[in-house]
Amino acid sequence: MKDDKDVDRFYTPEDATEAIRNLSAEQKRRLEAAAKRRAWFTGDHKGLLHEAIASTAEGRRRWNSSVDIVRHLDKAMQSIMSNAAKRRKVAADNRDELLARVEWRGEEPSTEAAIETHEYRQEQHAKAIELCGDDWEVQLLVEGLLNNSMPEELVELFGSKTSYETVRRRMNRKIEKYRAQGDNR
Repeated sequence: MKDDKDVDRFYTPEDATEAIRNLSAEQKRRLEAAAKRRAWFTGDHKGLLHEAIASTAEGRRRWNSSVDIVRHLDKAMQSIMSNAAKRRKVAADNRDELLARVEWRGEEPSTEAAIETHEYRQEQHAKAIELCGDDWEVQLLVEGLLNNSMPEELVELFGSKTSYETVRRRMNRKIEKYRAQGDNR
């Protein structure tokens, strides 16, 4: 159980719900942009934002009183994406364990589904790299992101935070250009 002193550090779910209802148009725009940035590859930014809002309103994600609501929701989206990436990696690592669990029930695991999923991921990976064009630094950054590299690792890869942020901005411009085209390559 949490200490009583922690109670004052966090808003109640009711306070969070009220703050979410009272978001200004500018705050909503910032949240939408943050969601797009966090879920750029999956394309489901609205689902990500909805999950962050729902988990906060339901009290599953506590809102620290020292942070504004937009920052809290942005960090909640970051956490959701990070946890999803970790779950995917663990699921991929535990595939043999999963197959063993399914076999004892007398069920045949669907190798076709696994192959289709793998091929789909490979296609998405290739599309992301194609989107980079001839910019090898952006390709390197996208590879790192697709391989779930931590931000610190990526900064180290580019030598400095400034270099990393420069490449990140170029990547974001390419993504925006791609979205503006409305292409579904």
